Amino acid sequence: MDLIGLGCPLLRSSLLERAMEVLAWVGHGVVDGAIASAVLAYGAVSGNRRLRQAGLAALLAVLASGLLANLGKLLFEMPRPTPSESFGFPSGHASTAFAAAGALSQSFPVAAPFFYLVAVLVGVARLYDRSHFITDVIAGGLLGSATGFLIARILPGARGAALPRRRVRWEWVLPIAVAVTALAFFTAYERSIAAHRLRAPGLPANPQRDVVIFFGTPEARPLLREGWSEDGRWGTMPMVWAEGLSATLRVPPLLPADHRVRLRVRPYARRPGRPPCQVVEVALNGVPVAHLLLERGWNDYELKVPKRVIRRGENELEFRFAYAEAESAGGGWREFSAAFASLEAFVEDARSR
Repeated sequence: MDLIGLGCPLLRSSLLERAMEVLAWVGHGVVDGAIASAVLAYGAVSGNRRLRQAGLAALLAVLASGLLANLGKLLFEMPRPTPSESFGFPSGHASTAFAAAGALSQSFPVAAPFFYLVAVLVGVARLYDRSHFITDVIAGGLLGSATGFLIARILPGARGAALPRRRVRWEWVLPIAVAVTALAFFTAYERSIAAHRLRAPGLPANPQRDVVIFFGTPEARPLLREGWSEDGRWGTMPMVWAEGLSATLRVPPLLPADHRVRLRVRPYARRPGRPPCQVVEVALNGVPVAHLLLERGWNDYELKVPKRVIRRGENELEFRFAYAEAESAGGGWREFSAAFASLEAFVEDARSR
């Protein structure tokens, strides 16, 4: 969570958001194909054979890698981080961006670090907007690079003269540094989400529900203390917003045993194109029991509450948010953090430990 805390303020910046939007378009297969076609056309008009062959190699690489990436999606049928109608593995954007970079790098070795820097940033943009997992982007990058490299090697006249090794070495520092930094951060990001998010929610073995709260209903209203909005609905689902940086909830008496608490939560997203980067510290009776990193959209999260922090009688559950975003509502400004739909507390089965 320390790495998340350092990186998330940058991810929430408007400048980075705009840069990632542009890079996501650069990685689109149609755009990559247009760039390769432009190089091909300029080479043909100017009579530059190597430029013409470089554009042809890049165009063929983009087409081939895009086709292979789509075949891979149909073959593996792996989901994306957030619900989508298409599969995620491998990343098509990363495949075509790295294919163009691989082909053009063979023709213009002096510019190879720049081509790969752009391709790496395209991959970062796909991780940024939560369209792909790291494995999707890495697989797409490897597929695209191999395709571009092979086509440029096979196509006559597409290769340029090799550069001295000493000159090339230092020019690769920037793209490698960007790739390693992004890999470290988004690996931590994905693991933090996966630590509590339930991909396919189901009941625990031998479930014994101790407490069930459906937010946004008259029954739940007396349990809400500070930091909650009025009752609302998301479509047909009752819910309530947490406002500001903290919200407290009165929990009915729990059995004196270890529990699993399941929450259905949606982070507030004023700008849906950026990752939420919303970290929620959950504390029971003043004792922190979990840090949740929320994924985009409605998701179920599960955390463990040890017996030692449970009091006799009622308990107090507090949610502390990393940030809240202001929005005009009801003639004024209000700060929203996340929407809550339900809370379930299960007695943990000792046999499942």
